[in-house]
Amino acid sequence: MTDPSTRKSRTLPGAIKPVVGRLAGKTAVITGGARGIGKGIAIRFAQEGAAILIADIDLSRAEETVLEITAVGGKAEACCVDVSNRKDADVMIARSVQSCGGIDILVNNAGVIEFGSLLDCTCEDWHKMISVDLTGAFYCTQAAARQMIEQGRGGRLLHIGSTASLFPAPVQAAYSVAKAGLLMLSRVAALEFIGQGITSNLLCPHGAVTDMNRDLLQDPSVMAKLEEHIPAGRLATVEEIAGAAAFLASDEAAYINGAELVHDGGSSICSLWWR
Repeated sequence: MTDPSTRKSRTLPGAIKPVVGRLAGKTAVITGGARGIGKGIAIRFAQEGAAILIADIDLSRAEETVLEITAVGGKAEACCVDVSNRKDADVMIARSVQSCGGIDILVNNAGVIEFGSLLDCTCEDWHKMISVDLTGAFYCTQAAARQMIEQGRGGRLLHIGSTASLFPAPVQAAYSVAKAGLLMLSRVAALEFIGQGITSNLLCPHGAVTDMNRDLLQDPSVMAKLEEHIPAGRLATVEEIAGAAAFLASDEAAYINGAELVHDGGSSICSLWWR
């Protein structure tokens, strides 16, 4: 039998072109949009024509991302937001209404991770991840949905989960629980809001190289261990994840609701034999 590893492709994609104008006239609020996957989504949405509100606890980094977007003709502004604070979520949506005339797309991307097994997880780490990764998404979803319903023109709720939303991940006990909760939040929102033309979906990336993990992944042995269990032979790029997010946020995905788009190069469907 052929060794599956011989079929792996480690080829990175070429330039990924945005669909110009696909999000024209839309306003998108992206939490945790100052860096990493959130930043990639913000840039992609702006390239496709959306006006962007980058909501992040790190205002200076958010403003840097705004400058990158506006320097090439995009529309963006920054807002300091702690998603685990209910009032901040409300202020964030009010800011979008005031500055951009409303909200059409919410991307719940803000998140934190502290590694540890169930026995090793501290109460502090548990509460931190639940409050940011899950409760924060609830606050933002509720505030955004209320505004979308009031506007009466529908909308998109997009939650950035993880393959940990579907399967428990090693030494990621609290993170897995929080991301699994995000899956159910997305499904409940999908059922409750579809009558108002609002869809809710979960994007589940397996991971990408970002400024938050680049130093760690520069170690070839670490990267090789990660890639060993991915049929595609590599992690995704931020641009690939952002492209999937743009599709789910667009009118092309109007009939997709309550779904989980797994973005993992095939890793979640591998049998134990393959691994």
